[in-house]
Amino acid sequence: MLKNSKLNRIIFLVLLSQIFTAFFLPSLIIAQTSAVLIQPVDTRITSSDIIKMIQEVNTSTLRKHVQTIQDFGPHKTGSESLKLVGDYIYNQLISTTLPVEYFEWSTRKFFGKNIIATLEGTSKADGVVIVCAHYDSIEISPGADDDASGVAIVLQLAKIMSTYTFNSTIKFILFSGEEQGKLGSSVYAKATKTNKENIIGVLALDKVGYAVTADEGRKVVHHSNSESDWMVDISIKMTETYRQYIDLEVLRWSQDPASDHLSFVNEGYHGTDFVRYAVNPFYHTSEDRIEHMNLTYLTKVCNLTLATLSTIAGLNPFLTNDDLNVVIKGTFLSRPAQLSISVENKGYERDTANVTIDIRLKHMLRSQYVITKKEHYEVPCNWSVTKEIDKRWEFFVDAHTFTRGLCILEVVVQGINDDVYLYEREITYGFIIHFLKVRVLPRW
Repeated sequence: MLKNSKLNRIIFLVLLSQIFTAFFLPSLIIAQTSAVLIQPVDTRITSSDIIKMIQEVNTSTLRKHVQTIQDFGPHKTGSESLKLVGDYIYNQLISTTLPVEYFEWSTRKFFGKNIIATLEGTSKADGVVIVCAHYDSIEISPGADDDASGVAIVLQLAKIMSTYTFNSTIKFILFSGEEQGKLGSSVYAKATKTNKENIIGVLALDKVGYAVTADEGRKVVHHSNSESDWMVDISIKMTETYRQYIDLEVLRWSQDPASDHLSFVNEGYHGTDFVRYAVNPFYHTSEDRIEHMNLTYLTKVCNLTLATLSTIAGLNPFLTNDDLNVVIKGTFLSRPAQLSISVENKGYERDTANVTIDIRLKHMLRSQYVITKKEHYEVPCNWSVTKEIDKRWEFFVDAHTFTRGLCILEVVVQGINDDVYLYEREITYGFIIHFLKVRVLPRW
């Protein structure tokens, strides 16, 4: 009886508070917070780190990789010689101590294996950067420039970068089936799309070892589409920053339809490729051999790729208080209700911040969006706004009423600042009720 009596009193007090709320008290502030962005472990790669890595690039090692692959002879997809090339690549990657795996694929006419080594970043939320090349050749070619040159660079990068830490995960991938229409990369890219992998960008290396004249030896082509141009911006910046070690002019050309990065572009990802500037008369012939290659040029392309890849994966991709200051406010002052997201670009003197802000207000228990009523229409609290921020920007959401209950306010900010992919997620909790002021706290 005593327990029932206490329970009845509790129920009575709850009902009384609801009646009091409905008839006597106006709506008060529901939540107000300065969003303190979670500070990640800073593994920012510095210029001195990039210089140290570039100084580890070894032309003799690049030569060894190209020569070894060439010595297996023509290695068409599905051939025994390609299996031997794959074994060599696998063993080279295993020696870096990185985890290595095969990705098997098949079509009606062909089957093969992609070889993947993964350097985990400090946070999986930051996504993945892919650097890749193809290790198959056409039936008559030993494939030195096309594409043992690209394979050699990927192997060199995996060896050097495996001893460093980056915020984003890096995948070093060697594809098969490229000469049959990008088969290996196409199957893999579709799988990543199905699995909703957060791929920041793909950088392919295809035919990067041939140059005869001095002019040809000073230029490299970087293909991209408009969505992927930011990767070209970075590579150009690398040639300016590390000219002593790279000494190349990056040519911004339109998208290349023939390399593996396009498989990812077709799935909606950002992808580009480096290709030699010169026209190689030995391309797709039995004379595509190391004797016709320019290993000094190959080394410079390796240096450029290393700097570009390190910059994309290594600069801190988080939106921290060093980059953007985000303030979230919510009020319920009778009418209208208001929710605002204020974003300040602290580095506005250096660059604008190109961001997309997704704002979602959900019921915690029902997993449904909170509904606002405005001008007789019910609108779910789910907004997405893209803005290039100079110094400061504030986004307002006005409504007449919010549906009440225990709610989650989720703000996701992502974009590019100083040519670096950014990602941050801020989640706050609070009750939307009429009689209680609740401070919304971040979830740590």
